[in-house]
Amino acid sequence: MAPPAAAGGPSASSSGAPEAPHHRDVAKRGRRAGAGARLLSLGVQAAVMAAALALFLLFAAAAAVFLLSLLVSARAFRHHGSRYRVPPDASASSSPPPPLLPSVGLSTADLRLLPCFAYSSCDASSTSSSSPRLCAVCLETARAGERWRALPACGHAFHAACVDRWLVRSPACPVCRAAVAVSVR
Repeated sequence: MAPPAAAGGPSASSSGAPEAPHHRDVAKRGRRAGAGARLLSLGVQAAVMAAALALFLLFAAAAAVFLLSLLVSARAFRHHGSRYRVPPDASASSSPPPPLLPSVGLSTADLRLLPCFAYSSCDASSTSSSSPRLCAVCLETARAGERWRALPACGHAFHAACVDRWLVRSPACPVCRAAVAVSVR
């Protein structure tokens, strides 16, 4: 008996007879199985590459959103101080700037018309309580020789400098909110 022929090689028989049909089917099945495995391998590789690309794009989008939020917040903080400033203008230097807020308090001329007095130690003894007088604006006690101002409508008294700063902003007593009216002499 003759040994079997190698797959794909010449037949072992010396007669030159064609291969058996069984051997041809096995060879075709082997080539089909190899093509299917290669096709499956290419499919898996394509799926892995698509997943890797999707992850890369996801991280790139997240990084872009993060950087954009940093940029917006940096711009907001950088321009925070200058947002309300008036830009310099050549024509503004020749004329005085307009007042930022309308005057709601008393003018300096009105403040000069309000009565002032020098605080003395005998003023403290004339008050109903034994405690020294306290300025309700700055919360400091009165000392002899300081200049105080008594408001005409309610009689409350304060350091003159403290109540003047208050009255420029608001024409009312800091304690009782009584309107401060200036008498014209």
